[in-house]
Amino acid sequence: MITNVISDESGPIEVAPGRGDLRYSSSPFFDLRRSIDLIGGQVSFAQLFATQPMVASVVGWLLRQSRRVPLKAYRRTGDDSRERLKPADHPLARGIVNPWEGGSQVDLTEALLGPFLVHGNALADVDQGAFNRIRFKPADWRFALPVMLWSGAPISGWEIERNDPSGPRNRPVESVLHVRAWSPLGPIGISPLQQLGVTIAIEDAAKRHQRAMLRNGARPPSAITASSEFLGLAPQERAALEATLREEIDRLYTGPENSGRPALLSPGLKWEQVGHTAVEAELIAQRVVNRTESQSVYGLPPAPLGVIERGAELAEQRQMAYTDGLAPPLILIEAVINAQLVAGLLKEEDVYVEFDFAGILRGDKLKEIESLRESISYSLMTPNEGRSILNMPQSDADGMDDFYLPRNNLWPQGQPYKPTGTPASTSSDGAGAKHLKHLVGSNGHER
Repeated sequence: MITNVISDESGPIEVAPGRGDLRYSSSPFFDLRRSIDLIGGQVSFAQLFATQPMVASVVGWLLRQSRRVPLKAYRRTGDDSRERLKPADHPLARGIVNPWEGGSQVDLTEALLGPFLVHGNALADVDQGAFNRIRFKPADWRFALPVMLWSGAPISGWEIERNDPSGPRNRPVESVLHVRAWSPLGPIGISPLQQLGVTIAIEDAAKRHQRAMLRNGARPPSAITASSEFLGLAPQERAALEATLREEIDRLYTGPENSGRPALLSPGLKWEQVGHTAVEAELIAQRVVNRTESQSVYGLPPAPLGVIERGAELAEQRQMAYTDGLAPPLILIEAVINAQLVAGLLKEEDVYVEFDFAGILRGDKLKEIESLRESISYSLMTPNEGRSILNMPQSDADGMDDFYLPRNNLWPQGQPYKPTGTPASTSSDGAGAKHLKHLVGSNGHER
């Protein structure tokens, strides 16, 4: 419901043109969930990540792997060409490397990816200060509120740091990066943990059931039956014996440390085995289902999280985890930075950021070298570009920044080609011979 706080007759009251109408409150009248209902009560998404291994394993894996994917800034130099921007070249490249005082590029990625994976939304306040220096300040989603005129309306601003005793900060929408999951309910993303609400509730109940069994259950699971002689005792005497017996059983036989201890009972009492209920028999299978559902919501196959199934192709599953689980949210983050920051705030159409997935999509070392050699052989990259992928220093040798095409031997483009066996002295300037000597060893194979 929209609350009218100022007379409609006054007309719109705006902070700036198009920046909302102050005649109406910014109280949330839409579903802005930050918690789910468990059997024991409500638990926030943040607390679920902190306490639920099933959630922590999935989100933690994605966060750890994101550290291997650097975010880089580029400038387009043509339709099919670009150049890498270093921190000294552009404020955006400098802001990525040093997003805030003491922060790193990994910190920036995790500050946007982590809340997105947990809450379905991530916020970062962007400040363009002196000398066009760009600074990022992550905003805690738990204490943020969008300013909207009505349910489903575009977000016109943000109230962030609502937990600050001095009061929240109001920020214009164009100064705040908002990474969100798609939602049919409006411009606020839906948390994957909300979608997993029933699964997490079942998992939490199963863990509490198992913990209670270990804490309270005698081992083996059993019951103590009484003979007719015991039941024939006077009520007061029988009650005293039962109390003493309960105390002794709790002390000697309950808890995991007392597992397997033989029982010694008073005359007239007998220890009987008790089978598991259907709920207990299905508990492990249900927890496997819970784990599978959580992985599927985040787009991860079982193997990367240590669940090895018989006949599973481990290498293929790991690649699937990178391409289906990790890549989509990172691509969304780079798209938000390019749209909201680069195009919206900086107004630079030829500059953009991009995550470099080359490092995590490589195979083993031999396959990686073979792939680089093929790429160099067909002019997809220069030898020095291949060395940079392997984290090797650039070489100043001749031909290391040239492109090559396959002939009888690799030969730099732009140089007269001399077939194998042609004396080097016949080359007009000897350049081709020098390149061939450098790139081809004495046995005739590529170096």
